[in-house]
Amino acid sequence: MSEPTVTVVIGAYNAMPYLTRCLESVAEQSMGPYTLECVAVDDGSTDGTGKELDRFAAEHPDFVRVVHQPNSGGPSAPRNVGIGRARGRYVFFLDADDHLGPHAMRRMVDMAERNGSDVVLGKYVGVGCDVPHSMFESDQEVVDLATSRVWNLLTPHKLFRRSLLLERGLRFEEDIRIGEDRLFVTQAYLQASAVSVVAGVDCYFKVRRDDNGNISSSCGSADVTRRFETARRIMAAIGAHSEPGPVRDAALLRTFRGGLLDSFSWRFPQLTQDEQLTAMAIARQEIERFYTPQLDALMTAPHRIFAHCARHGLRRELLDVIEFLKQERTKGGRRHAVVVDGGRAYAAYPYLRDPTTAIPDSCYDITDELHQDDRLDTLEWRRARRRTVLRLGGHGHIEGVPTREPATELVLRLRDDGREVRVPTRPVPSADREGAFIAEIDFIRAENGGSLTPGVWDVYLDVRTQGLGTRRRFGARKAEGVAPPQVATTGNRTIKPYCTAYGNLSLDVTAAQRKQQPTRVVRRALRGIARRLGARRLREPARPRR
Repeated sequence: MSEPTVTVVIGAYNAMPYLTRCLESVAEQSMGPYTLECVAVDDGSTDGTGKELDRFAAEHPDFVRVVHQPNSGGPSAPRNVGIGRARGRYVFFLDADDHLGPHAMRRMVDMAERNGSDVVLGKYVGVGCDVPHSMFESDQEVVDLATSRVWNLLTPHKLFRRSLLLERGLRFEEDIRIGEDRLFVTQAYLQASAVSVVAGVDCYFKVRRDDNGNISSSCGSADVTRRFETARRIMAAIGAHSEPGPVRDAALLRTFRGGLLDSFSWRFPQLTQDEQLTAMAIARQEIERFYTPQLDALMTAPHRIFAHCARHGLRRELLDVIEFLKQERTKGGRRHAVVVDGGRAYAAYPYLRDPTTAIPDSCYDITDELHQDDRLDTLEWRRARRRTVLRLGGHGHIEGVPTREPATELVLRLRDDGREVRVPTRPVPSADREGAFIAEIDFIRAENGGSLTPGVWDVYLDVRTQGLGTRRRFGARKAEGVAPPQVATTGNRTIKPYCTAYGNLSLDVTAAQRKQQPTRVVRRALRGIARRLGARRLREPARPRR
């Protein structure tokens, strides 16, 4: 029997009734010139999952094989069995709760064949749940692991070249139930010759079960100590399969933020004191080995505080900060204050500038994390100074920062080349709107005293106070009833205000069509005709009225 192109591996445990749709989606694949096989592993199910797999295999004996085994306690063993039974050039791991888009395998194999890719990510779609999407903005033939957002998606539902798994000995760690997929995928990324992304077609449908029976959902309160141990193993794999540099930093950033330091969550205080000290020791070891100033600068303030406390054995302080953050996240919880000093902003978490702990101010620095709150309240054409201008009313301020002597400014950025035009605003008094303003865009005088260059101009709002500044696209938040006005022509420009797919305000500026003026010869001839017609009317006798 010839080698199939793809082996779809399905590990199934009590997956009814979702399993039926999963299996159907495999059978419905539009493979084109490629061939497919399915290896399904029943991991000791008790709900009829095994019978459904046998039924499906009987209907499709040419490409389905079923393995029945005692329950292993997690997804790793069934996936490893699938790797061992696979004959395809590629292997794809499909959870029994989820299903595939009809063109998923063909499009991912096309990408892999075209680029020699060892790993291919296919676009995720959430069914009743949120899924990562930042890495699926466009197709990527070969990603740069130093800058790519694929690090935000470490689940195993990807296409892997089987030779990579065999030659590198890649298997799922069966003694890890939480994070085994992150360890597996991290190793695959770092050892792959190329990683690619298919974003132009829906490939993988991640389904949230009505009973919340997904493995990932049922592990929320698992042993926190094991989470630290998993993070330690991932760190070791990163050290073994990468050299110091931007790729290693990208992998470490994902593991520090999304694994090691995030494990200092509300569950951490539930550990015994000995378990807490063990977890902190693991964190300290990895921080001293891998944590660099470059990584520290990319962390959030809580992450930096956690890292400092773990490194210096500040267990009591760590617990107090975790409790503070927990209370802040509760509904109606009071948000932390912001201290502004020397043009920097600091979150007033516990022990800020406490001389007894001496936690550095840099751990609390949130200057680069500040959020801007703004809203577009009015948008209309107005007549001013014998010209038509676009008047915008709104408000904007920096969240958590007391607004003192605020300064707001509209910024128009030309989408083609990034040039900017700044439009001053006028503050207006308001009892309920912090940082309220009015601005008028004069399209005839906006750009260095001249007309605005034709093109699409995106509108931003700059907000400044106390030496701090933020900027973001403007218009996504609008007062009720606010909508872009009709197209208008002013001077030599025609302007069409519109909202983008994200609701932000943009301006499509084109050169106005000028009325063609008659030439001098034509004007002279017209005047002559007019004179002759006038003289003729004087000579004609008046017609009698009837």
